[in-house]
Amino acid sequence: MISYGEAIVEINPNAGFACNEETGVVDWLEGTTPISLKEISAKRAELQAAYDAQEYARKRKAKYDALNQFE
Repeated sequence: MISYGEAIVEINPNAGFACNEETGVVDWLEGTTPISLKEISAKRAELQAAYDAQEYARKRKAKYDALNQFE
């Protein structure tokens, strides 16, 4: 599962924050423009969908790498 922190960094790589991953509560450091929970949740869903779409490729690569060990 994509974390709140990963989503925040994707939205703003320079964001200063502390996040409780269980509750989704974010404390923003001074000088950082807060990002709405709605925007963070949307980015999490987007990143999760992209990760899930690559599941076949990850599994295939692992099998391909295992085959190459025997050469």
